[in-house]
Amino acid sequence: MESIFEIILIGFAVVMIYDIIGSLLSRYLGFEYVWWAFGSFIIYGVFTSYIDQNNGLTLALISAFSLGVFDGTVGLLIADKLKATIREKDREVIKINFSLIIQMGIIAVIMGLIAVLAF
Repeated sequence: MESIFEIILIGFAVVMIYDIIGSLLSRYLGFEYVWWAFGSFIIYGVFTSYIDQNNGLTLALISAFSLGVFDGTVGLLIADKLKATIREKDREVIKINFSLIIQMGIIAVIMGLIAVLAF
């Protein structure tokens, strides 16, 4: 059985790879990067459910929050560096700041909790 830290690191790696792929695809195929967020929600749910089954709900929700914070910082930096397709109007909304980072963490917790309750 993996430790909680190993699972979280795997979650970070999955989010990072997902953001890299999404950034490149949005740039080369021309779709809006913000639509890629729905896949992130699925990742949050899967990892939260897995951690809940193996380590309990409290650790699962804390892990989901950290995954959302990671996505709200590193994920958006990846999108910026790889020049993902983001409309100017949306750039202001997803500008990295403390508020957005906390919101991403909360969204990850909500998506994770929905997954835990659904499955």
